[in-house]
Amino acid sequence: MALALLAPRSALSQTNPEPVEAIIEIEQAPGSEACPDKDAVFRSIKRLFPEREFHQGSTTSESAAKARVTIRPLSRGHEAVLTLLPPRRGERIIVDEDESCRGLSDALALAFVMLVAPPEPAPESLSADETNRPDAANAPAKEAAAETKKPKEAEKSVPVTPRNAEPPRTVGSYRAGFGASFVAGYGVLSEPSLGAGAEGELFHERGFGLSLQGLRLWAKPSEAEGGSVTLTLWSVLAGPCYRLRLSGPSRLDACLRFGIGAQYADVQGFVTPESGNFPWQVLVPSLGYRYGLPGLGGLLSGFVRVGFVGQLRPQSFSVRRGDGSGETLEIASAPKFGVIADLGLMFGTGAF
Repeated sequence: MALALLAPRSALSQTNPEPVEAIIEIEQAPGSEACPDKDAVFRSIKRLFPEREFHQGSTTSESAAKARVTIRPLSRGHEAVLTLLPPRRGERIIVDEDESCRGLSDALALAFVMLVAPPEPAPESLSADETNRPDAANAPAKEAAAETKKPKEAEKSVPVTPRNAEPPRTVGSYRAGFGASFVAGYGVLSEPSLGAGAEGELFHERGFGLSLQGLRLWAKPSEAEGGSVTLTLWSVLAGPCYRLRLSGPSRLDACLRFGIGAQYADVQGFVTPESGNFPWQVLVPSLGYRYGLPGLGGLLSGFVRVGFVGQLRPQSFSVRRGDGSGETLEIASAPKFGVIADLGLMFGTGAF
C-alpha cells in the first residue's frame, strides 16, 4: 500500500517538472544576421524538451536564468559563444560550419538547457512483482537513454565545446578601439570652428568603457577696429562611457568627458598685437550612434556623435581703443555653452 501511495506522486513530479524562467540575449555580428534569434532558440527548446516548461522572463526578474549569446561569422560558417550571466556560471562555444545557420538554434537550445536545467530522469516506482523481474534493474537506464536520444541527435549536428576545453582561442571581456573623425564646433571657441580628432577607447562586454580623444580645431577670425583675432585649439577629452546594444549591429554610446587644452590667439592688424596661449577647460556630455560595417568580422564601425559643451573657464579677447580714452572693445566674446559634433570611423570595437 505504501508503494502504491508513493507511485502517483513520483510519476507526477517526473511528468511535471518545475517551470524555468529564462532570458536569452542574442547579439549577431555583421555577417551573421541569418543566424537564429532568441525566439528561434526558445522554439527549439520546446521541440527538443517537450517535457520541460521554459518561458521567456522579464529583464527585471532576479530569479530568471540569464544567458548572452554572441554570434560572429567565420571563414566557414559561424561561431556562437553562450555565456551564463551571474549568479549562474558556465560557457559554451558552438561552431556551425553551415553558412545559413540551420542547425545553430538546436545546438544553442541544447547547450542552454544542459547548463541551466539538465534533464535528470528518476527511476519509476516499481511494484513488488515488477521488482523481481530480471530486467527491472535495467529499466531506469533504458528510460534515460530513450529520453535523451532526441537532444543527442541535435548535438551531433553541431559540435558543442566546453569553454575550458578550447585551446588558444578566447573571447576577451575587454576590447580596445582606435579611430578618427571630422569635428565641427559652435560655442567651443569664440567663433564657429572645424577640425579633426583622433581617439582611443576601451570597452567591457557589459557596456562600460573609457574614451580618450585628441582635438585640433581652427576657428574663423574675429575682426574689429581694422584688426583680427584668430583662435586655434589643441585639447584632450577623456571620461567614462556606457554602450547600449540596439538591434543588430547598432549601438548607442553615452559619455561624460572632461576637456582640457590651450587655445592660441593669433592677433593681427593692431598697433601692439599680443598673441599668446590661453587655457581651455570644458565639460562635455555626449550621445553617439554607431553602426557596425560589414567585413573584418564586425570590427569596423562608423559613428556620429553630438556633445553639449559647458565652458568651465570662458575666455574673451578685447583691444584697447587708440583714441586715448582707455576704453576696451571686445573682439572675441567668451562662449558659455556650445555644441560639438563628430563624424568618423572606429576600428576594434564595432561589434562589441
